[in-house]
Amino acid sequence: MQRRTRPAVLALAAGAVTLSGLAAPASGATAEEIGDGLVAPLSLAVDDDGTVFVAQNFAGVLTQLGPGSSRKDLVTAEGQEVGGVSVSDGVVTYVTTAMGPEPAAALWTVENGGDPVQVADLWGYEQEANPDGSTRYGVKGMNRSCRRKVDRELRPLLKYSGVVESHPYATHVAGGTTYVADAAGNSILAVTDGEVSTVATLPPVRIDITKRRAKVMGLPGCAKGSTYKAEGVPTDVEMGPDGNLYVTSLPGGPEDARMGANGGVYRIELATGDVTRYAGGLVSPVGLAIGPDGTAYVSMLFASVVMEQKFLQEPTVFAEVPFPGDVELVDGQVYVTETDLMGDPAAPAGRVLRLTPDAG
Repeated sequence: MQRRTRPAVLALAAGAVTLSGLAAPASGATAEEIGDGLVAPLSLAVDDDGTVFVAQNFAGVLTQLGPGSSRKDLVTAEGQEVGGVSVSDGVVTYVTTAMGPEPAAALWTVENGGDPVQVADLWGYEQEANPDGSTRYGVKGMNRSCRRKVDRELRPLLKYSGVVESHPYATHVAGGTTYVADAAGNSILAVTDGEVSTVATLPPVRIDITKRRAKVMGLPGCAKGSTYKAEGVPTDVEMGPDGNLYVTSLPGGPEDARMGANGGVYRIELATGDVTRYAGGLVSPVGLAIGPDGTAYVSMLFASVVMEQKFLQEPTVFAEVPFPGDVELVDGQVYVTETDLMGDPAAPAGRVLRLTPDAG
């Protein structure tokens, strides 16, 4: 069951916590570099002792930074993307994805420098279940004559249902269950004892098509006034202090600000599977961290900022970081990846930063 209520309100604790937009001054933070020379670090996790595990997604490498100044690669998955890192009780959880003619997606764990262990076949589950298979996407409200003006190669995208496709992007471990945000399956999955199930699928993101947006989408000007039902793409999943899941999401299609600020945060009630969109007006939210007091941090990839939302206070820009990927909160310190997406792939410059709020 899916329902929509007040946009731009994210309930993380006993009261309401607002989270919307970028119109706020930076609160200030001091940055310390934990590691550099990384290839597209889009996901990270931090253990209780401060050890950082970071995925070099496009290189297919999972790297450990620390303890101290040590660094080593734990996993190398040649020809695959590595991501979705989390850590619990010393066990590192991650996902792999292979595109192309032989797609694959799987959930793995690695512990104490041992060999990786496959926990679940996520691609197999997508083929079997296709959680968003009954969800309709595309353009609504465009008349027939206008549809005939759409380029032939774009017409299949005017109306379609969720396809069989998997790209696990983030994980969160709670108890004996690992929750997986599948960015291609548009769903949140639960893996318990190797068994995969669907927690929820995200609803389509409704975007009013303006003349400018029609141009961005490659649609004729007559599409103005119709509605684009974009795929709801989950990019991170965390458990809030209320025991429910919170998910950052961006709409399928252009992920930067060309289509407007259409990203958001969803709340998923674990008891019922109900999905509520609580936060809107965000640009490419890809990482989420939630403290025990309900303080939330959201990294916005193409906005190049990390937002902070303290309980019952207005949101602020916590830090400006070029293309921030994932974000984690440990002992009052914020860890964030600088992805270097626009850098030279031959000279990787991705970093992990530890941000400490400035005093006062």
